[in-house]
Amino acid sequence: MKLKIIVPIVLLVILASIFIGQFVFAQNSQVTSNVSLSHLSVQLTYPSMVLPGQPVTINIMAQAKDSFQLTSLSLQVYLAGQNNLSQLTSATVAQNMIMSSGNQINKQVQVTVPSDATRTSLVAVVTESANSQYAYSYAAYPWNWDGSGMYGNYLNGNGYGYGYPYYSTYPSYSYSYQPTTDNAVAPLSYVNATTPEYVSLQSQYQQLQQQLNQTQSQNQQLKQQLQTAQNSTAQQGSTIANLNSELSSTQGTATILGIVAVILAIAAIALAVIHFRPTRTTVTESHPATNAEEKTTDV
Repeated sequence: MKLKIIVPIVLLVILASIFIGQFVFAQNSQVTSNVSLSHLSVQLTYPSMVLPGQPVTINIMAQAKDSFQLTSLSLQVYLAGQNNLSQLTSATVAQNMIMSSGNQINKQVQVTVPSDATRTSLVAVVTESANSQYAYSYAAYPWNWDGSGMYGNYLNGNGYGYGYPYYSTYPSYSYSYQPTTDNAVAPLSYVNATTPEYVSLQSQYQQLQQQLNQTQSQNQQLKQQLQTAQNSTAQQGSTIANLNSELSSTQGTATILGIVAVILAIAAIALAVIHFRPTRTTVTESHPATNAEEKTTDV
């Protein structure tokens, strides 16, 4: 792989690991806050850090301290600003319940951090409205002097009977409910908003992403061109192999024809030699010439 392809990929992986690491840390690191109300102990579990635009899940677990009638338990989530609080959500956790000591309430509340949030924290306000049993009364019942029964059974019209009655406080419980309201503030997730360094890294990340996309597109085109060239080379190789085969066959034929031509040439030369060779005449034996013939010849 070429160096100009490797460099943007490495830088892109580094930047991506930064963003993914922040997101994973914000999602996986859970912390808790505890608040104590008049009748409830409330525990809030939430991610320690979130990013702008990210949804946040808050787990609520409330446990009763005593017996009471719960009118409502609510949770309000605020985004802390420099000089004020901006409410993000208000949720009812429970309402109209008869609670005994140790009873629990479990619920999840979700809220989304604004995408334009600055670096700050989320704040929760937990509010409890209840009716509590708060009093009982004693009723005074008069009894006869000997304790044989209520004196009213023995009284005359003037209210006096035999002997002097005495009074005993026999308890008669009468429960009353008194409405109460209590609230408490609890910290929530830290909003890890953008900084100039983050904006710069994000810009570099986007540029490198574009470069990577372009490089991958060019790489794909080069692969296609290479495949085309390889196919063309394979076809040329096949053509060359066929031509070499034909050349070998032609060379074999030419060799044979050359040998035949040499043989034919030799045969032709042999035939020519035989044909054009001069014929020798047969010499007959003759007697010596006579003197007369010799003389005639000399003349």
